[in-house]
Amino acid sequence: MSALQEVLAVLLGAESEAKRIVEEAKNESASLLRATQDNFTAERENRMNAAREQAKSVMENALSAAQTEARQILDLGKEERERISRRFDDNIDAVVGSVVTETAERILTGGV
Repeated sequence: MSALQEVLAVLLGAESEAKRIVEEAKNESASLLRATQDNFTAERENRMNAAREQAKSVMENALSAAQTEARQILDLGKEERERISRRFDDNIDAVVGSVVTETAERILTGGV
């Protein structure tokens, strides 16, 4: 019977060892899963931050381009206003003289 007891003791020991090995494997698997999930979350966050920075850069470039275009349009408007003002100043005497002459001729001819 002592051989039977030895076999039973060995089997019980093997069962305990198998349970311990299975439990260690479960713990290691859970740890690997957590680490993988953490890595995935960190990578996703890094990609989102990179995309956010890229979008910010695109928006800043677009804003800068819009501001530059607005300044150019404003400068063109100022130049046009100055050109019109110069033309007015250059032609005002002739226009006023023409209107005065036409009005005087109408008055003199009696056709007011």
